[in-house]
Amino acid sequence: MRGPLSSMTSKTSSLKALLLRAWRERWSDLQWGIHIKTILPRGVSGDVYNLADCILQQALVGPGPNQLVVSYLKHSLSSQLVSYAAVLQRISKYDGFHKPHCIISLLEFLEAIQGGITCRGKPEEGLLAASVLSIVQWLLTCMQHALKNMPELRNGNIELTSMLDKPAVILTEILKCDFLVAMLYLAKHECRDIYHEVVKKCHELEALLSQNSFQPSVPIGDSMRKLRQLDISSDGGVDGKPDDTEPVTYCLQALLAIEVLLNPSSDTQMFVNELLMVQRLKGYSMPRLYSEVMRACLITLNDALGMSIESQWGAFTFLKVPHILRQLHFTIRGGENGDRQQEKLEFSQDVVDALELLLQYTPLLDIMDAKCSCNCIECLLKELLRNGLVTESHVAHFTSKRCVLPPALTFQDEREAVTATVQKLDQATSPASSIPKVIVRAEPTLARILKTLDADYVKVQEALLSVLCQVLTGKSFELILAVAAVEGKLRTFVTKLLKFNECSKQIGGEGGKASQTRALLFDVTFLMLCSIVHTYGPEVVLSEEGGDSFFEQWVRECMVERGRPKSPDQMLQHCDPARVDALLAQFNSADGDFKTSQVKWHEVCLHVPAAIREVLLAWEHGAVTANDVKRILDAMRSRMCCLPVCAAAWLCSYMQILHQDALLKPLNMVQQFLTPLSNEDMSQQDNFKERSGLMFQIIRKMQYDVHPPTQSKVKVMTLSHSIISRQPISEQLDSVWAAIQQRGWVNIEATHSLESLLNTGGSQWFVTNLVKEVLKFRYQEDLDRAVDLAFGVFHLDIEHCTLALLLQVLPQYLYNRLQSEELVEPQASALAKLCAYCVFAALEFQNNATPGHVNSRKRSRRDLEGEDLEGLCPSSKLLRLSSGVTEAADTAALFGTTASSSQNSNQPYSNSNQPVTIKEPLQKALNDLFHTFTVIAGRDGEISQQTHFVCKFLQFVVRCGRDRTRLVLQGMPNTLVPCLLRSLPDLFTMDLLLKLYDINTVAGRKATARDLCMLRNMNLKMSMKDVL
Repeated sequence: MRGPLSSMTSKTSSLKALLLRAWRERWSDLQWGIHIKTILPRGVSGDVYNLADCILQQALVGPGPNQLVVSYLKHSLSSQLVSYAAVLQRISKYDGFHKPHCIISLLEFLEAIQGGITCRGKPEEGLLAASVLSIVQWLLTCMQHALKNMPELRNGNIELTSMLDKPAVILTEILKCDFLVAMLYLAKHECRDIYHEVVKKCHELEALLSQNSFQPSVPIGDSMRKLRQLDISSDGGVDGKPDDTEPVTYCLQALLAIEVLLNPSSDTQMFVNELLMVQRLKGYSMPRLYSEVMRACLITLNDALGMSIESQWGAFTFLKVPHILRQLHFTIRGGENGDRQQEKLEFSQDVVDALELLLQYTPLLDIMDAKCSCNCIECLLKELLRNGLVTESHVAHFTSKRCVLPPALTFQDEREAVTATVQKLDQATSPASSIPKVIVRAEPTLARILKTLDADYVKVQEALLSVLCQVLTGKSFELILAVAAVEGKLRTFVTKLLKFNECSKQIGGEGGKASQTRALLFDVTFLMLCSIVHTYGPEVVLSEEGGDSFFEQWVRECMVERGRPKSPDQMLQHCDPARVDALLAQFNSADGDFKTSQVKWHEVCLHVPAAIREVLLAWEHGAVTANDVKRILDAMRSRMCCLPVCAAAWLCSYMQILHQDALLKPLNMVQQFLTPLSNEDMSQQDNFKERSGLMFQIIRKMQYDVHPPTQSKVKVMTLSHSIISRQPISEQLDSVWAAIQQRGWVNIEATHSLESLLNTGGSQWFVTNLVKEVLKFRYQEDLDRAVDLAFGVFHLDIEHCTLALLLQVLPQYLYNRLQSEELVEPQASALAKLCAYCVFAALEFQNNATPGHVNSRKRSRRDLEGEDLEGLCPSSKLLRLSSGVTEAADTAALFGTTASSSQNSNQPYSNSNQPVTIKEPLQKALNDLFHTFTVIAGRDGEISQQTHFVCKFLQFVVRCGRDRTRLVLQGMPNTLVPCLLRSLPDLFTMDLLLKLYDINTVAGRKATARDLCMLRNMNLKMSMKDVL
């Protein structure tokens, strides 16, 4: 025998000859292991020469299995001469079902080895997944063959019974093993054709079992279902369990308080996207999310009652929130596309369930009902009913649970005039009135005003003036703007006001009464537009094409805006000296009569800055006295309130370039405009009180933007920064944060304070100190609350705060020896969770701010964020500090077209189909962070606080990201996870590893298989140690 054996040149032929010799000489498996090494050199796998195939061919050549040869296969598998992948693949190809004894032998062999199935070599990693899926297909085929021979089964054929029972047992055990299930999931994406065949066989088997009473000893219904729905868990927890351990939500109220402060007129889709982002982060059910949104709004509205922004929050709570819930309902059901948009929505069960949850907050609802003197739930239910989210029976049911007050008085009939409507609206804004009812009444009032503004200018001047003056009374203007903002009609309102402001420039053959009406119309519309620009940003009035109306040009060139300094000299370049002299003469005349006939008021507004400049220079050179200046300024504001606004705009811009010693006189001139006129002066004109009140607000805002007072002098005005304060900003932040943490929610005053602190110290300082405050807590409940609140607060500028967190703050904790001592549990997990939250929120911000999203953002952070304030301006020029921390607006317009921005509940909702992408600078920040992680993890399997933190960060990215995890992790080096696995295998699960790579790509599947096998081998090694 040695002659023929030695003459063989092929390794495969040598192996077959050795196998025959072993069988003839009845070698034991140990002898086989010794002799096989004479053919296979050290380190060479038998898979290269199809060793598993050779052994099984020899073992199954007859009608029954050759158990001696089968033992050689077991030994070869144990000694790693062949791989599990090759063995499983070879078994799955065996189709000799007419030889049941061979099939049963293979099934018993599988039972013996399935507990140790793994992969120990790199070439095998890409093959094991397909092999496991193939063996599952083969097991299903075995069961199918047995069931098709039903008569023999019923006659008690033992072999066929085993061919039905054993595959069921093996399949059940395979699906209990996390590693094998993970491999099946990989194979589902790699071998799609085979997986479809597996699913088809599952359906066929279920059909066969349903037709016959004979069943396998182990139920296989669950196994069939798992195979058909093979997927990794997507319910939120790192370990595959939903995160329902959070009884109270803290981040939603903080986030909404910040967003409504920064973006009061953002479109519904922006809020929908952010709320869905929170839902992904937290793993909330939709009823829980809806309930928390309504609860958060009621908490903030309760705080806002009695403040200037109560109208804004009332409109958001009772008008905007129902729109948001409706669009959420369509979005999560995929109804934003196609014909389902147009279908009539009967009601949303999620909203009904959310209302049941909301009713559990009895103390909050009692307080709101008492303060508003109405049933707030009833008011909210009526708006939900209008949006089709509840039915009338739901309204009656929930109202009865909260029916503690008499029903509200009805609003005036539709046939009443617009003026009377606004008068009633103003009367309703008394302190004792109900803000929910007033907001609901303001909605039809706005519609009537917009309809009135559609009329012909020539025909309705006096009636229109009366309506607009009525709007200015009390809080009516506030309410109208708040409703217009939340309904997406603010741009429409502004466009109509611009039209009438332009029409008021025209002059014709007008008499005294007509000229006065035209002048007052110009004055009122100018003041209204100024107020809107100050509240909502210039993007509201500046059209995307660069409108050429007078007011739009004036805003671009003259109006004082925070972070956008205007040149005082440029304001004067178009002035005619003769007209300036005429204006000065009129202001300085003794009779104080102000000519209105044949006056082009836009030209007067453009020449007022030159006139006020002459007055200031004359005062500075002693040519006029302080009394003369006061008399001139009073004459300027005695008739037209727009003129002092134009004068104050130039004075404020001029003060920005002055030395502090030269500020006194221009500042006094601005202050004089803010001094109320005597009652005798005010009684000279109709509606002067309302117009002057709006003028005071506008000028005071411009003055505070360029010359903020100390915080002790002003509590209600939103300041651009906190530099003018006697208290260090670090102490201010500590006190504000301590109050927020104690309450568990962010009040209105705190939002303004935090915005000022962020503008003053910059994002790096702000994030550094807030993270330091968060990590001071030691108990899990306190840490969770602090993380949620900090996450909400970071939405003041989520993109720059996230960049500061990833690029400046986090590296300090990873590399600084003193700070790294704080990376212990539970603080390390809290910081990792905060980082993951911020990354996904910044990603959402980037995609919300794309040109495809209209009305997405009002403000963005400063382009000069990273620069030092001292580098931006000399420290002696205190007034320039406000321009050092700029507040540049977004490049995309805040408001789109009138049609697209309207969000009436009767219109179908649309959602952007643009794919979610990650852009710079967030992409680079993540790449830098992963490079840092790789350096930390690559320290020879070192276990440290830093490596523990990196593992926790990856866990929370997977847990919070859901479908966006792979987008964030796409820049992660393939070497990071193996390094972490070697040092901290207990922190990884098979489920977690499947979510770390994009398994739709070949490279992602290879990396996943490598890490899965590494974790499997480590687990097997630990289990062997436990056994020993």
